[in-house]
Amino acid sequence: MQRVNKGRLREFYEEEARRLSHQEVMYLKGNKHELWWHRKRLHYIFSFLSEIFENNRVTTFVDIGCAEGFYIKYVSSVCSGVFCVGADIARAYVKKAKVSGKKLNTEYIVCDIENLPFQDNSIDIVLCSEVLEHVHNYRGALTETCRIGKKYLVISFPGHSLLYSAINKMEFVRNFVDKLKLDVGHVSEVTVEDVKELLKGECDSLKVKIGGALPLQLFKIIPSVGLVEVIDNSFCKALERFGAVNHATIHVIKIVK
Repeated sequence: MQRVNKGRLREFYEEEARRLSHQEVMYLKGNKHELWWHRKRLHYIFSFLSEIFENNRVTTFVDIGCAEGFYIKYVSSVCSGVFCVGADIARAYVKKAKVSGKKLNTEYIVCDIENLPFQDNSIDIVLCSEVLEHVHNYRGALTETCRIGKKYLVISFPGHSLLYSAINKMEFVRNFVDKLKLDVGHVSEVTVEDVKELLKGECDSLKVKIGGALPLQLFKIIPSVGLVEVIDNSFCKALERFGAVNHATIHVIKIVK
């Protein structure tokens, strides 16, 4: 993967925050197939969070890489007694989150995922959605995330479909794709096996939900997103059956420490 220094990454997300409302684009705007993909991940995250809130007493929640504070607003709306903290490397995102989600029991801070300003085992639920792939030292970032989590971690990251992985083995195709990549963005490739290995001995259980078994470009050929959902569920079940969950493009994991 491309190597970009941390300062450049920070600049990239500061500029992104000034230019657009990233989470609004993902979950509320865009074409219907892109909305389907992002909302499927969102559904998995919400289902894991709801599961935790329904069955446990939770008083603290931190969203690492909070952007405009989409998840903070969700959690504070369904659990008014939970103290929520949104953390992001980009000051411009934190500023946006403060303006759009100013509520009691919420706070927003600028910090680096590799050096989080929280004590060990101090946060009931830690959410880290679509962040690890944007960090060179994602192993250190995941370890730091686990350090502050008292009981539950919910993380998500993208993967490559089986078709993409097969095509990417062709050097001329790989070189062409590399030329199209943004100068920063996804700088690491994370796998479910990486997460399991890194957290071995640190957690009691780990549950994985996957989606996006085929490239989104293929799904866009199908006019009905309802049909896309049916096809995707079938392919995802096949990936799970053959132990190939890494070849889904959506990974959401609930970790119980």
